[in-house]
Amino acid sequence: MSLLTLDISKCVHTSNKFAICDKCVTVCPVETIKIDEGVISFVPSECVGCGGCDAVCPTAAYELDDFKPINYVFNFLENDLDVITCKNELPCIAALSVEELLSMALISPQSITADIGACKECPIAAKNLPIIQERVEEVNFLLEAMEQNSFIALKELDIKEEIVQTDTLSRRKLLSKDGLKKAVSIKQQFENEVESTDTTLKTHEVTSADIVKIKQKNLPDRRSLLLMAMKRAEVPETFHTISIEDISFISQKDLDESSCTNCQMCYRICPTGALSSDGRGSVINFNPLSCVQCHSCHDVCEPDSLTLRKTFALSNFFEPKVETLVRFDIKRCDECGNFFAYHGGEMLCRRCQIEEDEAKELWGIK
Repeated sequence: MSLLTLDISKCVHTSNKFAICDKCVTVCPVETIKIDEGVISFVPSECVGCGGCDAVCPTAAYELDDFKPINYVFNFLENDLDVITCKNELPCIAALSVEELLSMALISPQSITADIGACKECPIAAKNLPIIQERVEEVNFLLEAMEQNSFIALKELDIKEEIVQTDTLSRRKLLSKDGLKKAVSIKQQFENEVESTDTTLKTHEVTSADIVKIKQKNLPDRRSLLLMAMKRAEVPETFHTISIEDISFISQKDLDESSCTNCQMCYRICPTGALSSDGRGSVINFNPLSCVQCHSCHDVCEPDSLTLRKTFALSNFFEPKVETLVRFDIKRCDECGNFFAYHGGEMLCRRCQIEEDEAKELWGIK
């Protein structure tokens, strides 16, 4: 049985108590994942190891001990395979994200078929099959919009499950260097099996090591894979613009300069560094290719100045560029001496202005 783990430092709920993301809860076919006041929990023994939560998590916070999507993709491409099936080293097609499926279609020299034949007898197909169909539909739409010749076909194939033969370790092999490595691997696998039968509700506490990792801005492996795949794709004659509703893993943003207070929360909370600024906080830049559509920046924007653009330009994949959403006139506050975005009036930062307004109200001064 697969063991599901959660890297709490990658989950947006850890760094943002206002986060509304619940994608892992929505896709779990056995409904074992729960979010209660920002705390994620699940029962290991209830998890069926389909990998759907990892594929849908914007920051790839989940992981199965016996399946790594990036390894599966590379193995698929290196061996010139053309069928994606749960009968061969894949727990479920739902374990592959839109980005991974899109990358496979862009890099593979041949057409790809996703085998859903096993879904007829699968107990979790009622939840996972519509997810698989939706992802493949999104991939094919993007391929067509990008004028690529690739396509992923959904078919019910009759594929027999491959049985992997395991080697028995002899005494001589066991004492060898490779044998010891294998013995350690077997021990780890056994411990994982024991943990996966645990019926205790698993919750996750944030450690000091997690806090250090939260401050690091990293792209998920699947995004790096997609960026590599896009470099191999044919540049289309026309760069089309699509509705934001037709793409689930990336976005473009707009920012209302008049209402933005330059509180800096949006780019401080961004887990991938898609939003950034300079040393003085005089600008907010946005890199669409680093956005994973986790919505965290919107969740912390108190005046709702930051919004999702209703369209997405596919030219971003072929001619990437960083957008400047807003520039600020930076002044030094007369009261505290800190730099702030000046919008006219007194030379006071927002914090000092609030304190002054409260003092005037207390003193009865208008």
